[in-house]
Amino acid sequence: MATCHAMGRLQWRGPPLHQLTPMPVELQSPPSVRMTDISKSFGAFKALDNVSLTAHAGTLHAIVGENGAGKTTLMRALYGALSPESGSIELGGKAQHFGSSRSAIQAGVGMMSQHPALIPDLNCLENLILGAEGGPFLKLGAVRARAEELASRLGFRFDWNLPAGRLSPAAAQRLEVLKLLWRGARIMILDEPTAMLSPADGEALFGTFRRLAEEGATVLFVTHHLGDVTRYCEEVTVLRAGRLIGAMPVAQTSAFELAEMIVGRKLEPPAAYYPTLGPPLLEISGLNAIGTPLRDAELTLREGELLGVIGVDGNGQRELLRAILGLQPQVTGNLRFAGRGLQHIPTGKRVQMGIRVIPEDRLAEGVVEDWNLEWNSVLGLHRLPQMVHGNLVRLGARSRAAQEIVERFGVKYSSLSMPVRSLSGGNQQRLVAGRALYPGAKLLLAFQPARGLDLLATREVYEGIRSACAAGAAAIVVGFDLDELLANCDRLMVMSRGVLRSPPPGVERNPIVIGQMMVEAG
Repeated sequence: MATCHAMGRLQWRGPPLHQLTPMPVELQSPPSVRMTDISKSFGAFKALDNVSLTAHAGTLHAIVGENGAGKTTLMRALYGALSPESGSIELGGKAQHFGSSRSAIQAGVGMMSQHPALIPDLNCLENLILGAEGGPFLKLGAVRARAEELASRLGFRFDWNLPAGRLSPAAAQRLEVLKLLWRGARIMILDEPTAMLSPADGEALFGTFRRLAEEGATVLFVTHHLGDVTRYCEEVTVLRAGRLIGAMPVAQTSAFELAEMIVGRKLEPPAAYYPTLGPPLLEISGLNAIGTPLRDAELTLREGELLGVIGVDGNGQRELLRAILGLQPQVTGNLRFAGRGLQHIPTGKRVQMGIRVIPEDRLAEGVVEDWNLEWNSVLGLHRLPQMVHGNLVRLGARSRAAQEIVERFGVKYSSLSMPVRSLSGGNQQRLVAGRALYPGAKLLLAFQPARGLDLLATREVYEGIRSACAAGAAAIVVGFDLDELLANCDRLMVMSRGVLRSPPPGVERNPIVIGQMMVEAG
């Protein structure tokens, strides 16, 4: 059973999920979902080209592919958020023609995005029923009783009066699952649902999905994490460049084979890297952010070093990076960069000194959606000496820098004058990463730098960070994917209850030890 506390960690109390026997699939009965020859274009861009997908009740079905492969477009067609130009959709053998998401919801289809769609100032109960109240007058006693019944089915427990803004990321995801059930969803579309969770909370969330599948639900799981596919899913569909590449039982393939199907060529393992470390670049002692979890942070980061910081979200990681960048108010303690104290240096000057950031939320903190690619490409870099003449921006320098940045990680675009909102999420992330790695970076602060990126783009971003470190820079990468950080960082530190600690000698890279440190009291 999974248990849920609004502010606490979630636990799966059954056996390891990869050891559970998948529910048998009744191939004789109509599939729960059958999408046939779905096509969709956006202007001259063919997002989907005669793509088909079949999923069965009682299963977890993964949809994988590179950024821009068409995964989300296909799922939005199933959810009624867009209309395909051709093709057909059947649910349980019955043809469906969704004109809107409302009609899809009425047919039992629900979709949960990577970012919980909760209103922070409303409480848990209000968020649960918002948009599905069932009428202008509510019987709060009956509403609360039904909410409790749904929660107890999955072993969840909520303080229904608690503002949603105070939920932990894991509890917020659980509330999103309950929202799907409240609306009667039997077909659940999930977009990277574990991106913000610890390994233990991710395991618990998949325990919930397994429980729902056992009750007959169909769970469609869009992801870039092939380990989750092979551990938890029964079926997988692979897309590439808007076309169906393959569909098969997970038991008949492997993460390596799926990766090669996704990229369309043989993949070579990344070369081993042995960093050459220089003198201390960043020195932190006694760092506190008043009113936040961050307390007494101690850290020495040397030139050439790529440090990973792992922890359950909300344990002070965000405040640590904001303090280094100069954005966190009421900070006490000592911060030294390249031998110089940072306490009284404003953020703009720190950027000029070479401190760069890949922010946590690219839309809220990384780009201005209505601005074009050229302006966004140099956002924050426009005060660098090579970009300005007096108080004026050098237009030619800005254009050249923008061109270099968008090409660094293969941003797919038609013109530098196009608004950044027209880019996919993955391409926006490529843009933000390319900007942070523009020449002159000395210290890179990266919060989930590969968030929303496919396999190759993730590798390219980390190679870019590694190249900057090899040239004398250093990097701090905050993430929630332990496997990703272990694969790419020189060393890891764990942040728990606002305290930053290193694993004990001899088990510095032991995932079990690190996982235990992530959830224990600081």
